[in-house]
Amino acid sequence: MEIIGHENTKKQLGVAIEAANQQNMAAPHMLFSGAAGCGKTTLANYLARTMGCPFLSVVPNDLKDYKSVLKILDKLNHESYDAWGNRSGKISPTVMFLDEVHNLPLKGQELLGLVMERFRIEAAKPNTYLWVPYFTLVGATTVPGNLSKPFRDRFKLNFLFSPYNDKEMHEIIKYHARRIGIRITMAGIYETVVRSRGTPRIAVGFLERIRDYMLSIESRVATGHLVREVFHDLQIDSEGFNELEIKLMKSLHEAGQPVSLDNLSIIIQEDPKSIRGFAEPYLIRKGMILVSGKGRVLTDKGRTYLNNSGKADKLVKMEIDFNYERK
Repeated sequence: MEIIGHENTKKQLGVAIEAANQQNMAAPHMLFSGAAGCGKTTLANYLARTMGCPFLSVVPNDLKDYKSVLKILDKLNHESYDAWGNRSGKISPTVMFLDEVHNLPLKGQELLGLVMERFRIEAAKPNTYLWVPYFTLVGATTVPGNLSKPFRDRFKLNFLFSPYNDKEMHEIIKYHARRIGIRITMAGIYETVVRSRGTPRIAVGFLERIRDYMLSIESRVATGHLVREVFHDLQIDSEGFNELEIKLMKSLHEAGQPVSLDNLSIIIQEDPKSIRGFAEPYLIRKGMILVSGKGRVLTDKGRTYLNNSGKADKLVKMEIDFNYERK
């Protein structure tokens, strides 16, 4: 699979892999943090393929006690070791991948952290230990601060995953369009890029909707016009904002002052967790809203967007009609 972008990360991974191969060791444990859908899982798979090592994906919540940790460690590659855990040949260390590693229970962090450092785990009999084959733990998280400091310190390599730029997204969309078997014009790619938020996972989801639409109307090519029709049906505007985000900005525009999360939730009839987790991050990143101690507030950029897109005009008309009814 082609890996687009992350050039510096791939370079550092190459150095770590080469050093590990020369020393017949595992690559250092790594923490991948940053925005969701920006390639953390893909790079973990890339690491295992490049090293020619097994890949083991683990659900963090499954590692809640000694027994569950021991069960996972038993799945590591034990080949090329003698009975005492000494390397007897060229080893192939397992890449253990924990997505959403911040969900790892504290007991699991404590037990796994010690194994990561010592490659052994205490046995049931006091002061005796079981050897553990070398492995590389790759943890992926959007909230690294939720990990305990001792566990976080076990990761010797830390990589931050940011949204891709437009050029990279262009190549990613072209690649995945070929992969799922659709023809898309440059204009169609552009319309998809500007709405994908620099996130491949979102772009792939859009391409699948575009493919479904093409099948429904028996179209062979995704033109710019066709792609715009798809996004119109999905209620995603030319800036990539969805219905919830637009509704949020309109509500703040109408309020004209900071609004608390609880009040905003009531106004737009949306769960506070959905607002904080799905609507606010992109609006904040784009500079459309700010979160202050007094609440959420629409920025000048957000107000300009509503005015220029014509969405504020509808809002003013609603306000006038409402005031008229009160009279």
